[in-house]
Amino acid sequence: MTTAETGRIPVILDTDPGVDDFFAIAMLCANRDRINLLGLTAEGGNNTTAVTAQNALNVLSLLGCDDVPVARGMDQYLTSPFGEPVAKFHGANGMGNVDLPVSNHGLAKERAWDFIHAKASDFGKIILVTVGPLTNVAVALCKYPDLKEHVSRIVMMGGTTDRGNVGPYTEANMGHDALASRIVFESGIPIDMVGLNVTRDCIITPAEFDVMSGHSDSLIASVMRDLIVFRAGEALHDPIAAAAMLVPEIISWEDAYTQIEFSDLKTNGMCHIDPEKTDLFNSRIAMKLDQTAYRGMFREMVRSLV
Repeated sequence: MTTAETGRIPVILDTDPGVDDFFAIAMLCANRDRINLLGLTAEGGNNTTAVTAQNALNVLSLLGCDDVPVARGMDQYLTSPFGEPVAKFHGANGMGNVDLPVSNHGLAKERAWDFIHAKASDFGKIILVTVGPLTNVAVALCKYPDLKEHVSRIVMMGGTTDRGNVGPYTEANMGHDALASRIVFESGIPIDMVGLNVTRDCIITPAEFDVMSGHSDSLIASVMRDLIVFRAGEALHDPIAAAAMLVPEIISWEDAYTQIEFSDLKTNGMCHIDPEKTDLFNSRIAMKLDQTAYRGMFREMVRSLV
């Protein structure tokens, strides 16, 4: 079915669930009246690909979105294996050590890159929302050169205009697979980059969540609260990118030419952002988040699901 027939924007989410990935998935699931969520593609990073793919299935089932398929992605970065699970920020199980009910659905038969290309080709134009390293997307672009004709925009959580979190100037999603990041930015697909410079200060506290949820004791509300408590004051970065895809106006943007450094230096994965190269613009860089508007979207997301 085409976009025109459904009246909804066709979207694929590339993710490595992941505590804040949970809330990005929730943001999209809560807005399925506006988007056609074609599927999730899962890769490792926060944990192994087997764990993140199962987490994606479990989150969708919990949120009542079992009909959304999940395709398994890469089992390593383009140039290196995955590191150890990021237990400090995501727990040993990738979900803040919260045990979700296990989905009885299996993975899609296609791998992530084939899934992305097939769906994009079927629908003519899709939006990719990416909230993990860009390995799956880079593989898809390399295997299918025509993919760039079928992706109208990539909205990503990644990068930063200032300090990083895995290096002095490098954000994790860019730095863990800097080669993949460079490939994506050089693809010709317009990119909205929602980086640490706007996400790191957007912290949802347990007390704020309780007000948003109306102190609901539903399973979904309980899981959400436990995940927020687990983060212990660390921002939920990923849902901001999902929200920015839905309502770009919550962000103040700056057009720029962006290149990702791929090197053996400590600046590997750094975003080189140049707003002066007007003839080479390939990206919009998020400069400021309307916190009030975003929190309103987060509140509506919570209330629609719990």
